[in-house]
Amino acid sequence: MRSKTIYKLLGSLVVLLAIVSNLKAQDHLIGPTLSYQFQKGSIIKTGAYFAFPFIGDHILRADATANFTWTQRKFAVIPEAAVTYYPQTYVLTPFVRAELTPYTFTPKVGVSLATLVDIDFGYGFSINEKKDYNPIKGFAVSLRFSIPLNYRINM
Repeated sequence: MRSKTIYKLLGSLVVLLAIVSNLKAQDHLIGPTLSYQFQKGSIIKTGAYFAFPFIGDHILRADATANFTWTQRKFAVIPEAAVTYYPQTYVLTPFVRAELTPYTFTPKVGVSLATLVDIDFGYGFSINEKKDYNPIKGFAVSLRFSIPLNYRINM
């Protein structure tokens, strides 16, 4: 049942990408991400993101990642979808983020350095249990690096 929610979210991200696909290179940013999160254990996340301007200087960002974790003496790979809202585009920018896996919904707040390096804090709410695991929930802290592949400096 929870996997249907993930598929709907991923489908919404695909529709969003299709709507904004005719944007120019500097109207959006795309690239890979690498992050570390601690939430009941260490998690290494890798994936891709798509960010675009939204209502003036505000930015919306969609991420699709794979979470690699070794918790409770077991290895797991957990898919994740996330949406981030940056209300402004200063060098140091606050943001809000929501992450969804088949097992956890995690709202977060944080601060970003030019949307390239993010640090955030949140709390994961268990929405489903992973077989042979204790519930994946609780406080979470993350450090994320984003590498825009289509960024240009106009001189």
